Amino acid sequence: MSRVHSASGSRRLPFLLLFAGLTLAAAGTSAQDPPDPEPRLVTLVREAEGLARRGQLDQSLLRYEQALTEGAGSAQVLNRIAELYLIQGNGSRAVQLLQRSLGERPAQLPVYSMLNDAFLAVGRLDSALHYVHRAMELAPGNSGVRTQLAFLHLQAGDLAASRAELDTALSLDDRNGHAHRLLALHYTHTGKPDSALLRYHTVLEYLPDDVESHNNIAYLLAAEKRYAEALEWYDRTKAIARDPGLLHAINVNMEGIRAIVDGKMRARFILVPTESQALDILERLEAGGDFGELAARFSQAPNARDGGDLGFFGPGEMLPEVESNVLNLQVGGVSGPVRIQQGYMLLQRLN
Repeated sequence: MSRVHSASGSRRLPFLLLFAGLTLAAAGTSAQDPPDPEPRLVTLVREAEGLARRGQLDQSLLRYEQALTEGAGSAQVLNRIAELYLIQGNGSRAVQLLQRSLGERPAQLPVYSMLNDAFLAVGRLDSALHYVHRAMELAPGNSGVRTQLAFLHLQAGDLAASRAELDTALSLDDRNGHAHRLLALHYTHTGKPDSALLRYHTVLEYLPDDVESHNNIAYLLAAEKRYAEALEWYDRTKAIARDPGLLHAINVNMEGIRAIVDGKMRARFILVPTESQALDILERLEAGGDFGELAARFSQAPNARDGGDLGFFGPGEMLPEVESNVLNLQVGGVSGPVRIQQGYMLLQRLN
């Protein structure tokens, strides 16, 4: 979730500002005097930031914590450390630091935004809502704050309240790309894929390199069985995406689309020695059990750790009893016990 824009439009705290409050003691030194050694706190903060910029996040946080212990507790330093903890995934520590920052300097609108992110990271939606409402008290006409509130309502499943806040956000700033993106997500949740696609295209008018919008356009096109267009948009997404996890997911989705176009099926299975065991697992599935988890737990096949995934296969590439049973299933459907030489299978169709 993007943070609220500050008046300058910047979202990150400038690196040089971290040192502003730490170097004042040296301001009176004359040009003739030899320079004093750099204050220790400045050194610690500089080293911590250098580590962060090189991607050494854990070491950076250790150095920053050392600086805090020795007195570097300005709001700007606290905010930067909290930002790094959010990147690390430690929302609880980020909350502590951001609340301390507000104690040092109240009414920081970006800090309320970061607290929203931090509380969401630890699953405390009520606290996130509290701080966004506080931000609204500070800036009732801020489109970004309204967008954050819309996101929280969407997280809570309150689609009507989310839509109302998005309408307000866009009335305040019709070029708010993040609000347009959330409105596209709202349309997706309410079963309006064509409206969602149009809205994602609007996002790209304002945020042309928005990875999420590119990826979601591809997803929606694939769901509408517009496979050639979906592959094109996935290619566009790959060209701008940097996250390894997302790139892997895109490649998997593209493989799946090509398999569908080629008439291939995808399924997974659980293999057990006896029919009674198969029936027992089937009962667990009918009660809401997860197929992949049960495969990893009970299946005696070599691919159990992969949730029993068979991958994509075409006619003649699997045992006849496997193909015939998969063909007779709806997507997501599970077969009854299927007898093969090695025991009994339960099959689930995936596409």
